[in-house]
Order: sequence, then C-alpha cells, then structure tokens
Amino acid sequence: MRAAALLTTAPGRFRAPLAAGLALLACGSTVPANAVITTVTDTGNNHAISLQVGSASAIDTVQFNVTGNNVGLTPGPVTGTPAIDISVVPTRPANSDGTARPVTLQVDSSAGLTCQSTSCGTTIIPFSKISWTVSNSSGGSAGDIQNGQFNGAVNQQIASFNANATYCSLPILIFCLGWVYQSNTMNATRLTFTYANDVIYPAGAYKGTVYFTASMQ
Repeated sequence: MRAAALLTTAPGRFRAPLAAGLALLACGSTVPANAVITTVTDTGNNHAISLQVGSASAIDTVQFNVTGNNVGLTPGPVTGTPAIDISVVPTRPANSDGTARPVTLQVDSSAGLTCQSTSCGTTIIPFSKISWTVSNSSGGSAGDIQNGQFNGAVNQQIASFNANATYCSLPILIFCLGWVYQSNTMNATRLTFTYANDVIYPAGAYKGTVYFTASMQ
C-alpha cells in the first residue's frame, strides 16, 4: 500500500487517494506497490480544511507480503508496513463566529484490489479483508478514528468531530489582530493495516485504491 496526499481548499468534500498493494507469493521475493499522490491548494482567506494521508514530502509504501507458512494450510493475518499517519485540519478565518462546523472523514473502498499479474487472472480481493488498528488517537468520544476495517462501501465514515473556533483570550483585543484562528484538529492518527489472509486467493500481485474524503459543513 503506497500513499501520500495533501489537500487544502475551501469547505466541501475532498478526496485523497491511498493505493494498496498486496503480494501473494509462494517464495521470499517481494513486489513493490504503485503509488498515487494528489495535491490541491487554495490561497483564499475563507474557511478551509486540509487532509493529509501519509507523508507530505514523500510517498509512503505499505506492503503486504503473504509468504512462507502464511501461504500454507495454517495461514495467519499479515501486517503491512509501515504505518500511515492521517491528519485532518480545519481552519477558521479571523472574526469567525463560534458555531461548530461538523467535520467528517469517509473512505471509499468499493473497488477492491485487482490482480496485476497473469497468475491471478481477473481475481479481485475485497478491501474488507484489510483492517486497521490506531495509535495516537484522541479516542472515539473525541470523534477520532478508532480500530476498524474497510467495508467495501463508497461512503464509510471513520471519524467525525466539530470544528469549534479557537479565539484569542487576551484582555486587549487589538493584540489579537493577525492571529490564526484554528479549530479542533485530528493530528497524525496512526493506522497500522492488517490483511486478514483468511481466504486462499491465486498467487500474484494485487493493487487497489481507497479514497479518503474529508468534509466540513
């Protein structure tokens, strides 16, 4: 799985791709996954939201290699490496009112992982075979991402929180001019992905893309 995406623009719905690569092998060699990176920016002074999946300056590669005993009669789950950090940062303009603006993070994993080699033909592995565990999370009560797995839907919601504006609290308001008014954020919630490996699929290399969509109302 390879991913790196940075998205900043005005309120609405914004998608960042996360491509996944899976190598089902009977030997010790590995097959690198392909990458997708998308960057969109907006220099306006209105409300904005940024979504970052993986590294901002490089392409991260998360790879699942099903080899050795995991190909035999006693397969076990396979953890992909490295983990991927996800951040959602809504911002508010100066003099913004205090009304909370709901922020949601959804994923589209409907396409599945398709075979990239002749050995597996037209086989598609559903993304529901991939789950994740989280660290550096603020927890479900704060609306951050929790442990879960892809369900193959186009609009699976994995996080939701309110973007409440942060205001300057100095007694002399003139000193607040020029401050950046920033809302609640989701900072580098780390997802470690695991392939279930509970179904025997033809050996080969598989690739698919999950789209993360961040929105602020």
